[in-house]
Amino acid sequence: MTESRGHSALCRFTLPNGLRVLLEPQPGVPRAAVSVHYGVGFRSEPPGREGFAHLFEHLMFRGSASLPDGRFYDHVHRLGGQANGTTHQEYTDYYQVAPASALEQALFAEADRMRAPTFTPEALAEQLDGVAEEIHQAVAGRPYGGFPWPLLPGVLFRSFANAHDGYGDAERLRQTTPADCAEFFDAYYAPANAVLTVVGSVDPVHTRALIERHFGDIPARPVAPVPSRDEPLPTADRWATCTEPGVPGTALALGYRLPDPEEDLPGYLAHTVLARLMSRHGGAALRMPAVSAGCGFFGPLDAKDPDALVVTAVLPDGTRPEDAVGAVAGQWAAWAADPGLPDAVARTASALVSEHHRAHADIQTRSRARGRLEILFGRAELLDELPVLLAGLDPRRVAEAARSLSSAPKAVLVMEPGEVRTRPGRTDAGPAARPAAAAVRAPGAAERPRPAPGPGPQPAPAHAGLRDTVVPGGLRVVAVADRRAPLVELRLRLPLGPAGWSRPGQSAALLRALATQSRAAVRAAALGGSFELSTDGEWADVTGYVPADGTERWLELLAEVLAGAREVPSWPVAAARTPEQALDDAVRSRWRETPAPKAVFLSPAGGSLVAVGDLDPEGFAGLAARALSSWQDGFAHLSDVAWPARSDVSSKPGEPLVLRDDRQQDVHLIVGSAEPTGAGEEAARFLATAVLGGWFRARLAERFERRADAGFELYAGRDTVVGIPRAYVRGKVPLGLEEETLSGIHAELARLAEVPISAAELDPARDFCAAQLLGAFDSPEAHADLLRRTVGAGGDPLELYGLPERLRTVSADEVAKAAVELFAGDVFPAVVPVRL
Repeated sequence: MTESRGHSALCRFTLPNGLRVLLEPQPGVPRAAVSVHYGVGFRSEPPGREGFAHLFEHLMFRGSASLPDGRFYDHVHRLGGQANGTTHQEYTDYYQVAPASALEQALFAEADRMRAPTFTPEALAEQLDGVAEEIHQAVAGRPYGGFPWPLLPGVLFRSFANAHDGYGDAERLRQTTPADCAEFFDAYYAPANAVLTVVGSVDPVHTRALIERHFGDIPARPVAPVPSRDEPLPTADRWATCTEPGVPGTALALGYRLPDPEEDLPGYLAHTVLARLMSRHGGAALRMPAVSAGCGFFGPLDAKDPDALVVTAVLPDGTRPEDAVGAVAGQWAAWAADPGLPDAVARTASALVSEHHRAHADIQTRSRARGRLEILFGRAELLDELPVLLAGLDPRRVAEAARSLSSAPKAVLVMEPGEVRTRPGRTDAGPAARPAAAAVRAPGAAERPRPAPGPGPQPAPAHAGLRDTVVPGGLRVVAVADRRAPLVELRLRLPLGPAGWSRPGQSAALLRALATQSRAAVRAAALGGSFELSTDGEWADVTGYVPADGTERWLELLAEVLAGAREVPSWPVAAARTPEQALDDAVRSRWRETPAPKAVFLSPAGGSLVAVGDLDPEGFAGLAARALSSWQDGFAHLSDVAWPARSDVSSKPGEPLVLRDDRQQDVHLIVGSAEPTGAGEEAARFLATAVLGGWFRARLAERFERRADAGFELYAGRDTVVGIPRAYVRGKVPLGLEEETLSGIHAELARLAEVPISAAELDPARDFCAAQLLGAFDSPEAHADLLRRTVGAGGDPLELYGLPERLRTVSADEVAKAAVELFAGDVFPAVVPVRL
């Protein structure tokens, strides 16, 4: 992966029509993220057009001159890509992530709708229905709907631009016409009001030529003026109370005005640190179950001034809102006077810096953040500067901010349980007004369709160094350099072994106890990282990350946690199992009769440790061996464990094994068997599984297409159970459909031999799977997760980087043969339906 960590390779230029362009190459990354930010959000909406910016965002996906009738997604869905859009206070963003081979297609699609979107009555009616349902779900169809967004701005702010919500009224929106849409587009969607950002597999010279080809001839035009956002500071607290049926307690939201980040960025960041302190420690300090706080209604630096620091909590029974508001004020004051505040600020800033680096190592997040900071503040480079500013934040600024918050006038929104739903009064300024704009035209009316470009070259995933070795104790260590962030992603995977497999619920409880008694999560957070210990019944997994200079200390913490298992006197009470876990537990009880003598739990032998990030692959294995030297064997405990009997399991020889629980109405089922040896290479097995049930046009998907909207889930996959590779079909179906489903599954399994997979059937699945697999390299985090699955199953990590290309070349005959051997052989009778 790219070696340019810490040194932004950002390229910027502006087209003659005013479009600003940002390019950030990341060599070795096989996909590209494309985002377009327009300087229009719901603060731009004139009175009477509340919700129009959000409705318009939906419409921009419905067609353009060259890509009508939903064809915008042609290059996205078939290649396992992503495309979406969001509407915020001052901007609307549209983003795509696709293989590098589809970069020109992504640019063409964005340029076509910037040039000539089409607005038809049919598309408008369809999107009005969709927006109405979204509004209902957001503000009416769920408990505490509209809390704190979009109700709180109407309490905190007074001007229409800042106080009205971004949803509007669904019935008023239904008065919208295609001409209204054309007018809005002409007013706000000019090239000079947009920023185009591309991050990932980008050659700057070639990509600039593509951008000039597709965007360069879009005509320049004036942009409507931005409504004033001027908002005087509140001079007293503003309270609003409403009621909500069916909620368990009173919810409280506080809104404080934030400093203007363009004038006082250190002051703004001081509030960001305080918000994190309130989220992490406010619940305990205020004697509340949980307190949440954050800067911005949609996140830090997501809007221009004015914006808010928001604190929310559900109050314990008997707590008056007035007392809770006073307690929050007292906590701000306590932090302002706390002599330990500098240490707390340093720890919190360290965590925020690590989270910033980790989040923005992902190409989609990075592309969208670059464009957002550019469209709002003209400073895409701020993304690189924020970690330095946070790390150097003066604790005195934080104390000053806390002191100010303790007495600052604020908005207070209280939502109480009640028999009927009431809400604060809406901001409504009468009939719709029209934006000032150039002469109205019908976009696309005079634009002839242009031929969409074909695919370009596709680079393979790459890495900056890889080491695969086994350290003393039998632990396999795989280290890969990926320097997109100054962090190291760490993944430990250990087979639970017979002792753990026989007691999956107790294993889960034991691992939780180990994490709790060691305070692993808290101690990792002090390093600026994370530590999570979990199990799915098959593996014990440790997932975490840490700044590169804290890697050794994180590994020492890992060794301490694992060694602590020897001190646990007995198996704890079993943790609850999900339906999916209960299914696999039952399969284990059938596949494995008794554990091995002296069963060992949490042994390094047979386990794997994956590290991806800012590291030296050659040196990491030695570092891991030294740090884990105190953990050279496993935890031998209750060596004569027998598989537990289950009172809820019934079966007869030759019949499916059934788990019964009449409390639930869904049926969870699995059909699976051990993978036979010699069932083709990995690429053939991968595609055979996809064709059966691993992509949206799979055989199972097409057979059960009419059941898609009935809460019906069904897919094929491969994993490991009691150390044995397994191929399976599993799903969740409504009660009463299990027999039909099982019959259909077996019919499709038989058809794999009767109607072999053909090249015509395979090719679209091949394109989808090869392209989707590339998404695992979008970030170091995803890269590490994929390596954990590969290495944990005994795979060769080097082959992983060539797998996307091999998926494109393996023959249909090879895939057809693998499908029969995996799914249609005589060893496939094990059926486990469960109702839980």
